[in-house]
Amino acid sequence: MKTIKLIAIITMVFTLTSCTFFLDIPPVRTGETQIFEISEEAFKDTEITLVDIEMGAGTLAINGGSTKLMEGTITYNIDTWEPVVIRENNRLTLKQNRDAQAVKEYRNEWDLKLGSMPMELELGAGAYEGNIDLGGLAITRLEISDGASKSTVRFSEPNTTEMDLFTYKTGASNVELYELGNARAERLEFICGAGSYKFDFTGVNTNDINVVIEGGISDVTITIPENARAEIIVEGELSNTDLTGTWTVENNTYQAGTSGALITVRIDIALGNLNLVQE
Repeated sequence: MKTIKLIAIITMVFTLTSCTFFLDIPPVRTGETQIFEISEEAFKDTEITLVDIEMGAGTLAINGGSTKLMEGTITYNIDTWEPVVIRENNRLTLKQNRDAQAVKEYRNEWDLKLGSMPMELELGAGAYEGNIDLGGLAITRLEISDGASKSTVRFSEPNTTEMDLFTYKTGASNVELYELGNARAERLEFICGAGSYKFDFTGVNTNDINVVIEGGISDVTITIPENARAEIIVEGELSNTDLTGTWTVENNTYQAGTSGALITVRIDIALGNLNLVQE
């Protein structure tokens, strides 16, 4: 019986090694630098516009201040990365092909401005560097997903409408979220891999917010301003917790502040450090 099994295994190995597989992967080469211009008017007769931005590796800057729905430029030097704009019903999609091959000396620089009309904003990206300021916009729902990234998202001015959900999913990254008190979000869900993450809740803080942070081995810093209260519930296996300011601790729950909106955070991280800062 053992001999029969051995013969079967040897036969399978020879069969596999005699096979040749061909993958038709087009070569990716850099070329001349090109500039793609965006100038998209707002949709008519719609209450909420869906805006979907999908990019590969590169740099991304997003700001408000446009009189249109979206305007800006994309500078790239790989032909297959030419962006596409799709308008359908009340959805605007700006996307490009995401090649899996690594390319040296590429350019893929997105510089966008958004308008002030109510919108649900979805952003999907590969390994990128982001500098995103959504202050003063009217975002009802925000969804960001990326790979290994280094990004900063801030709300330099209050969101002009209430946001029911802000979700962020990222890989091994360095992500900093600033002035979340201006986002006016009811719920924030942050799913991450190993990395470093900052959550700064300064801002107007006109409403309570529920926050869920789940991840792998991470360093997390949470900043609570004077105009808000906080309840931080630790459910993971954190290695260390550092406290700045006045906190009360009971079991795995940390509380700060006596007045203002309530920021409730449930944090479940496999291993890492937590820095709690009360201003």
